[in-house]
Amino acid sequence: MKDRPISAFAFQKKKFTDKMNRLEKITRTKLILVVVANTIDPEIGKGCREDIKSIRHMFEKLSKQMKFNFLELVVAEADYSRKNILDAIDLLTPGGNDIVVFYYSGHGFSYEEDAEKRFPQVDMRTHPASNEIEVIKENSQNLMDLFELVKSRGARLNIVIGDCCNSLIKFKRDFKGGDDRIRLAERPPVIINKQTCETLFCDYTASILVAAADKGEYAISDEQIGSIFTFNFTNNLKILMGKSVDPKNGLPWSELLKETQEKTYELSKTYDIGDGKPGYQKAIFDIRFKETLY
Repeated sequence: MKDRPISAFAFQKKKFTDKMNRLEKITRTKLILVVVANTIDPEIGKGCREDIKSIRHMFEKLSKQMKFNFLELVVAEADYSRKNILDAIDLLTPGGNDIVVFYYSGHGFSYEEDAEKRFPQVDMRTHPASNEIEVIKENSQNLMDLFELVKSRGARLNIVIGDCCNSLIKFKRDFKGGDDRIRLAERPPVIINKQTCETLFCDYTASILVAAADKGEYAISDEQIGSIFTFNFTNNLKILMGKSVDPKNGLPWSELLKETQEKTYELSKTYDIGDGKPGYQKAIFDIRFKETLY
């Protein structure tokens, strides 16, 4: 019997692990990017593909200009599954001065009985997805739990972003409308101010958790520009990375995320999420950090 062909994700994992091992003894900072996106979903697949491009472009360009060793692992298309997502996290072996970015774009929701959980459940079901509650529970995990798993891998800076709905009702992400003056505006280039990027990515030990929508809210996806939180986050971060900031004022992530929160909220109101009702999407985040000693 012929051997089964190696899957795309299995090939990716081997390539990723080999590179991680080669870089293990190199002191230069690594930026490790894990991108998870439900690109095969018929409703949001196009938007998720735009999200992948936006996130990969920004962090790859940043790494090149800051001379970080860049590694990436993408879980998408037919490889999208709970097992592969958790395997991707298990593969992370960052050093104590490294950066891990875990980014998710897909469906999400909240259980009504979990009123105390503010962050969404990440829906890891493969398509076509079963709506049986047992299948949903077996193939979902709270974003906070994924955050704790990523943190446990030992990087100095952890950034976990979930761009998904946090609604208590049947999730939907692809909505019509949007302000074309914002949607179609030219996106900023990645031109960095080295001191600012050192403040953002090098000077602190921190763990940052971000969800694109608060409890009970939709996270809007747009086929043309991708998820509107990701659209605003990448634009605002690129602008900030090119500015001069005073490092004495501390870690600027809070201001960045508040500005992204506000811009996403304003843009969401220009979309029709059903029956003429505008979106009111307000991102939430949790930042835990301490100043490093070096």
